Amino acid sequence: MVKAEFHFDFGSPNAYLAHLVIPEIEQRAGAKFEYVPVLLGGVYKLTGNRSPAESLAGVKNKPDYERLETARFIKRHGITRFRQNPFFPVNTLTIMRGAIAAQKLEVFERYVDEIYRHMWSEPKKLDDPAVLREALRESGFDADRFAELVQDPEVKARLLDNTERSVARGTFGSPTFFVGDEIFFGKDRLRDVEEMILETRSRRPANLDVVLKRFEQPDEVRRFEIVRISGMTIGRAAYEPGWRWSLHVGPATGASSCSVEHVGIVISGRATAAMDDGNITEMCPGDVFHVAPGHDSWVVGDEPYISLHFLGADHYADHS
Repeated sequence: MVKAEFHFDFGSPNAYLAHLVIPEIEQRAGAKFEYVPVLLGGVYKLTGNRSPAESLAGVKNKPDYERLETARFIKRHGITRFRQNPFFPVNTLTIMRGAIAAQKLEVFERYVDEIYRHMWSEPKKLDDPAVLREALRESGFDADRFAELVQDPEVKARLLDNTERSVARGTFGSPTFFVGDEIFFGKDRLRDVEEMILETRSRRPANLDVVLKRFEQPDEVRRFEIVRISGMTIGRAAYEPGWRWSLHVGPATGASSCSVEHVGIVISGRATAAMDDGNITEMCPGDVFHVAPGHDSWVVGDEPYISLHFLGADHYADHS
């Protein structure tokens, strides 16, 4: 299945309209969109861009044309669940952090639907903490848990990381879409996105769909050797005896423990997962592991330690 990405911020009405149309494209094109939360204010800051409200202020005719195109888009797709938010612009920092929290709580898809509803279908002032709390409760979420998680350093760092990575790939606003390495901006490019998905599918060999990569020729080398394949990022960690996260990585990040979640398998050697609560687990060859954020690690014995990481490689390589 071809992977397409939707980089979004709840504050963009055009991203909401795209969100309503994406299921049609998924069904027609046989694709699945990955939703990537980014902070639009951060995108503007990193790129020097400005919001349409600022950039179109005082411009003759163009704002009227933009409204006309939006009306055409709504009519073309039969959209009935859209209302201008009278509180616009709304500061989206908290609700975008909430999207990261929703991923951790495994309620992301429903959270996206509900927050979009509260923003653009039944508009509310979601940068008012009391209003947001009530909206979350109305939608069946644990508002207290979300209030805790949006202040979690890992949640904050993940949203920043998403935003920086998106900008590094070419993003300058929302909605932005990627099909492979191809970038598309704006809801009016969704037809181009669908065409690219179909074209990408058609380029695959009819009788063979195999891609081979090797860690000896990685796509990228940071603290891990990284290969990217079929939408996945896989990292290979190789550490010599004496290596310890808190000695060799932590000081460079200013962190006392690793804040990245890891899922992987030990290939050779032994290492520990030493959690912040004092629990220490030794990992041996053949062990398939999940290590939660908040841990130290070190190589055990005189043999080099090698492991493959299927979750955490991208974020570890940047921030831990």
